[in-house]
Amino acid sequence: METTDPNRSDPRGDERGEWPGMWSAARPGGEIRPEEPPVDAARLRRQLEDSIPDAEEEPLVRPAMARLVQDQGDLLIELLEGFGDRRELLEWQQRVVIHTLGQLEDEWYAEISCNAAAISRLLGREWGPADAPEPYVARETRRGLAANSLLPAFHGALEAFRWTAVERVDHLDDEHDGDAPEPITPDRQEYPGMRPELGQLAEQQERTLVSFLDGFDSEDELLVWSQQLQSATYAEISAHAAAEPYFERPLRQYLVRTEADARARFVRRSWAAEFLLPAFNRAADALADRAAEVTAAEVPEQSGGSSSIS
Repeated sequence: METTDPNRSDPRGDERGEWPGMWSAARPGGEIRPEEPPVDAARLRRQLEDSIPDAEEEPLVRPAMARLVQDQGDLLIELLEGFGDRRELLEWQQRVVIHTLGQLEDEWYAEISCNAAAISRLLGREWGPADAPEPYVARETRRGLAANSLLPAFHGALEAFRWTAVERVDHLDDEHDGDAPEPITPDRQEYPGMRPELGQLAEQQERTLVSFLDGFDSEDELLVWSQQLQSATYAEISAHAAAEPYFERPLRQYLVRTEADARARFVRRSWAAEFLLPAFNRAADALADRAAEVTAAEVPEQSGGSSSIS
């Protein structure tokens, strides 16, 4: 199990489990319900699906908006459920980058995933110097994070996105010749916001993050990764930061040939939160209003296969 570096105190949290900007109804004066049942994710996802109009019954005028809203809802439900470990949290944050279109502050990513108090509440267990939270405290903290950070970022993304989403009204044209166009079903679209370039960026960022968290077999692999990093961040990471993993020997020793080392995992995850995710965030922000919209249905997954990250 990963813990914080025992030789380095966490500047953002302490044993009391507080961190700047934390909000929770479980704090003094808030209303709490300690006996709440576990989060019913399946029910929440049905609620999300029911909130989006059925494209088969009534074709959507701006289906790209519906796709973005659906993806954002999935991220919200994942947050309410909590996370298994810090790596899962980082991978979730990478998806947040894409589906908020870079609307969160760069510092938010490290404030959450480099802070012992925040991590312990998002994982629902002891982590580093932070004690295991009471279940209702962990749940209310996740709700507070959703209300204070995620929902405003979703709002900002939709505000920036709404008028660039293509208006599709052919089905309303009484003079349209031939058969009515096929309805566009948002959940069958391949790309985030129906934008191929945004989808490509998401894939590049996912691969870049996974490779870094896994570590490298040699310094040569690390250098090739550093070159690929420029594409995954659209050159939004500084040249110094991109070269730092190689030239900073104390850092490099935790990146190469140290996969099974708990301290190395801690260092890699901390560096990803401090440098990778903010650069990813700036890239998504830069790309958001420049990517073109297309219709591209997803290819159904083959049975027995999975592209998820464990």
